[in-house]
Amino acid sequence: MLITLLTACSASRPAPVVGVHARGQIKADGRHYVVAKGDTLYSIAWQAGTDVPTLARHNRIPAPYSIYPGQTLRLDVPGATRVVYRVRRGDTLSIIAHNTGHSVADLATLNGLKPPYRIYVGQPLNLRAHSATADEGQVSSSAVPRTGPGKTRINPSRTAGTSTPAKATKPLAPAPGKAYAGSGVQKNAAVNATIGWQWPTAGPVITGFSLAETGNKGIDIRGSRGQAIKAAAAGKVVYAGNALRGYGNLIIIKHNDDYLSAYAHNEVLRVKEQQSVSVGQHIADMGSSDTTDVRLHFEIRYQGSSVNPMKYLPKR
Repeated sequence: MLITLLTACSASRPAPVVGVHARGQIKADGRHYVVAKGDTLYSIAWQAGTDVPTLARHNRIPAPYSIYPGQTLRLDVPGATRVVYRVRRGDTLSIIAHNTGHSVADLATLNGLKPPYRIYVGQPLNLRAHSATADEGQVSSSAVPRTGPGKTRINPSRTAGTSTPAKATKPLAPAPGKAYAGSGVQKNAAVNATIGWQWPTAGPVITGFSLAETGNKGIDIRGSRGQAIKAAAAGKVVYAGNALRGYGNLIIIKHNDDYLSAYAHNEVLRVKEQQSVSVGQHIADMGSSDTTDVRLHFEIRYQGSSVNPMKYLPKR
């Protein structure tokens, strides 16, 4: 009987992953992600800087995009440039984070590191991915910090202690006519912006959008604790939680096949995953989760790439 039970268990398919928490581990090569319990393609795609259809197509995952703990996914999706930093003697994760414009939590999440964040000389660390233009072969000098006293030199060479941009591999089955690259994405997004956007909350913009590798991928709006955060457009909640480090209590809303919006650092979340929301609906209360002061970090992504929210929001 015991042998029969063991045989039945080994033959059964693992339970599908539920939730949308990016808790898995990025392998040392920076190109592969090992799925953890709680992951879905939405959380992994958000972390990798791509969109769900592209990530699914690149890994030959059919709809409804079921993934399983322990499954390895390829992150070298078409249109993305991967930047890798190789650890050198004397480095700590805190030093690397400071010198490359990341937070320690951000680097830890990107590389699947856990406290006390031990690293070793020569170890490749994946930096935040960004979309590249179709003919872009390296990160521009404005996209990374300049060399200075105590600073880490970032350049396209492959020597230890440097970051290396790597072109993505050829897509397995790219969708015809779709653009995923930097300036091209910005132009296409502007042309296809048919959604009726509104401001997610009141208050001054204290940090603007930047296309730089280490720049702000959205805008930050100052306000008061408990202030209402509203859906910038109608859609469905595909994420509501706090498992993506650096975002605190986060909500991601899918508006259509191209557009997502995100609302980070909230005090209270007032919607649940898979819930449909209307434009202007109260979805959260402003807070300071995973940041130093009370603010809303707001992002819009078009086909997985960050775009400037100020180009979509009405003037005020």
